[in-house]
Amino acid sequence: MDEIRLRPGVHATKDCALWLERPRALVISDLHLGYEAAALEKGVSLPRFQKRVMAERLNKLLDRYSPERLVIAGDLKHEFSRNLEQEWREIREVLQLIAAKTTPVLVQGNHDNFLATITSKFDLDLHLKHQVGDFTIAHGHENVAVRGTLVMGHEHPAVKIRQFAAVVSAPAFVVAEDLIILPAFSPLALGVDVNEYPKLSPMLAGRDLGQAQVVVIDEKEGLLDFGRAERLARLD
Repeated sequence: MDEIRLRPGVHATKDCALWLERPRALVISDLHLGYEAAALEKGVSLPRFQKRVMAERLNKLLDRYSPERLVIAGDLKHEFSRNLEQEWREIREVLQLIAAKTTPVLVQGNHDNFLATITSKFDLDLHLKHQVGDFTIAHGHENVAVRGTLVMGHEHPAVKIRQFAAVVSAPAFVVAEDLIILPAFSPLALGVDVNEYPKLSPMLAGRDLGQAQVVVIDEKEGLLDFGRAERLARLD
């Protein structure tokens, strides 16, 4: 299944994006561009493929939905301490791709230090949050005032599926009445089990998400509704 309706006018997509129908907005989070270069500095060599994968996803999303805006809910880049050469190049390429078809909106994440230096040529502001109708879009690393439903990233939610001796991590949307946690858009971002506590975000401190709906993204099957998070914990 390519798309699952979470509530009227709100859809999860198999391409790790949220589609808000009435304001015609796509929301994605946690691209972590530059991940491979940051890993190489720590002695880990990874093939540099994730920008290509994400560009393919973005083209499909932009062509399918023709949004009026695309909101990146934080962590467009990966390296904390400075801007890597890979980040300079790939962030500009991705923003050019988006800006050619819609209006990009940037929400700042905790990895986005020095991002404004790269994005200055696009005349884009960095927002702590962005309001789209009844949805407050934030990264989730800081507390912000919320009006309506909070849409956030930061957590990289996933479901861990055991296959024989291996454990496969499948990215997931986590959906509660007033909250939608987005999966990481990056194919390299490590997923964190939806039932793992405590959560990274201070906005989720002390909150029990056992009744939240979990929608998993499977490479072959697309979107799968796994039901309530607490049910997955019992099956573990």
